[in-house]
Amino acid sequence: MKTIVLAGLIVAIFCATFARELPDFIHVCKKNDPNLADCIKASVNNLKPKLKTGIPDYKIPSLEPLELKELVATTGGNIKLMLKNVIVHGASNFTLLRMKANLDTLNFVAELDLPNLLIEGNYDVDGRIILLQIRGSGPMTGDFTNCKALVKMQMQMSKRNDGENYLKLTDLKTKISVGGGKLNLQNLFGGDPVLGEAVNTAINSNFDSFLKEIKPSIESAISNTFTEIANGILQEFTYEILFPES
Repeated sequence: MKTIVLAGLIVAIFCATFARELPDFIHVCKKNDPNLADCIKASVNNLKPKLKTGIPDYKIPSLEPLELKELVATTGGNIKLMLKNVIVHGASNFTLLRMKANLDTLNFVAELDLPNLLIEGNYDVDGRIILLQIRGSGPMTGDFTNCKALVKMQMQMSKRNDGENYLKLTDLKTKISVGGGKLNLQNLFGGDPVLGEAVNTAINSNFDSFLKEIKPSIESAISNTFTEIANGILQEFTYEILFPES
């Protein structure tokens, strides 16, 4: 859940840093800058206040709150899980810890830190986690602390029918870690208060184990979702606009 925010944030930052008609709040990074990664970090810090409310002209959604539809649906392993209509608070309070950029290989790596994310939405779950049978659907809330994400992006350049060069994000992989967290799933087992409280208590007492079981599916869904979003943004800009020589 939280990583979709982190991965999406990287895509938004990256594309906005090299936007089409650059407003004064976007600091341009040149293609031949010997300190390109540092320049991107400085650009992100300069852009950060704008990300809180969003920049519609550049297809960057507001981060406070960040509204998402279907985050993840998985049938892998022993559980079927779907999360819908999720609203995330705290995404704008991020720190870009590290950035690597290689224009020769069109490979980019970013590491983000978010101290606290609050979420609310709807869930549908049926399966077994931590030796517990879990079944139900309804509202959910979550509180996640000390979240970190490592996002790796691979792009390629191609010439389109207009004769111009464009970038395409061909691979995006996200790895996440969470320092701690707490979930509350309402209406488990048809609203049975005793079973619902017992399962929520068990999940939160074994939060790391719970997260470990569902994390691969979440990471995969996040990567697929934001690859599509990134390519929707990138197709509007030529390579030369995104990476000017000087």
